[in-house]
Amino acid sequence: MKQKDCINDNNNTSENELNAYSLAGIGIGGIIGAGFFLGSSLAINQAGPSVILAFLFGGVIMSQVLGAMTSISINRPVQGSFRVYTEEFLGRFTGFLLGWIIFISGILSLGSEAIATGVFLKYWIPNVSASVFAVIALIVVIGINRLGTKYFGYIESIMAIVKIAILIIFIFLGVSIIIKNGIDIKQNPFSTFNSFFPNRISGFLKSMLIVVFTYSGISTVAMATSEVRKPCIEIPKATVILTLGIVLLYVISMFVIVSTVEWGAINTDISPFVQSFNNMGYRWASTLINGVILIATFSVMIGTYYGCVQILVSLSGAKEAPEILKTSSEKGIYKYSWITTGFISVLVVLTAFVLGTKLFNYLISSSSYFSFFNWIINLITYIIWLRKRKENEIYDSPLIKGSLGAIITIIVILILLVISLGVSDFRIGFYVALSIAIIISILYKLIKF
Repeated sequence: MKQKDCINDNNNTSENELNAYSLAGIGIGGIIGAGFFLGSSLAINQAGPSVILAFLFGGVIMSQVLGAMTSISINRPVQGSFRVYTEEFLGRFTGFLLGWIIFISGILSLGSEAIATGVFLKYWIPNVSASVFAVIALIVVIGINRLGTKYFGYIESIMAIVKIAILIIFIFLGVSIIIKNGIDIKQNPFSTFNSFFPNRISGFLKSMLIVVFTYSGISTVAMATSEVRKPCIEIPKATVILTLGIVLLYVISMFVIVSTVEWGAINTDISPFVQSFNNMGYRWASTLINGVILIATFSVMIGTYYGCVQILVSLSGAKEAPEILKTSSEKGIYKYSWITTGFISVLVVLTAFVLGTKLFNYLISSSSYFSFFNWIINLITYIIWLRKRKENEIYDSPLIKGSLGAIITIIVILILLVISLGVSDFRIGFYVALSIAIIISILYKLIKF
């Protein structure tokens, strides 16, 4: 396909300002959050040094889903979430289920990010409960969202630069130490097969649930079609830059961590980046990265909260949620969706007072299973769209190889889902996710449209 033939380029307006590089930067910044900075310790705990391959493998899966999503969104730009396509090709029930799962997944992500923020704050003030900090952080995020969306793009771009910069600094310092001193830990993680796969292939596969969670923010890119000038030229570039950029940052970061810290000594209660910096002798840097991660986590929470409000408004507009939720003020604030999102997210975080930081594990696993479901539905929608697309819908993303690529990815995701159930904490997350999906399905039957 020639880029000039793309149907959407003709509909573009001068108001669209984003190009490939700015979109990729926002995408990378939006993906990198506490799920990676803190949750990666859980993945290392499961996979050991082979976590490097896990993040590479996860990047391949992510690229297929991103390719499927952008293929449809460029050909059929719509305002709102991907659930619009799902409802069109898979029916109203699936669209209803996906919409509410996206909302609840966002709430769970908010909870996990808030708890992670509490953990980071506890680094400086150890005498205060992380749960108290988590609630305070969430209240701040709720207040910021009340101000409106005028400065969101600016704030998210700055935070993206900060997160990318700290990872580049971490990689540069780590690689410099490794080149100078070699891998100076008790057991070289790359010396034998068993040292690289200490928990065997099963441990590697079990870590993939956490890895998927760290990539779960890719949907923001697929929804940006209306914000990009020459979308059929700029978005394909952005998806390639995003994929290569995020995978390289993740994979090289994991290489530095397992090369500077004994994987078995990784403490899942603190960021592995802090532990790595400390082992490298950069204690000042470990304090710095905690501060940067804290700010970056706030940016992810702000964006996630905004997304939850928007999906409620979208569901309300489709008459799949109370109509009052789409009511907006003169300033464009969706007051009732804002209040609903805040109330539910605070309720989730308050549960941390009972379960402690263990709740972080449960929230990640629950949200990851929702990501599995979301990605599978996206891929199925893509397969059906390929069969039913109109003659002028000619754009195909270079990231995915048609129906075959989508089918293989679905099979891989299902295999990873089954294997992940071998971890007890993940099973609890699966039961939570399954119960929520069943409740949503029952509500669909009870609601009169």
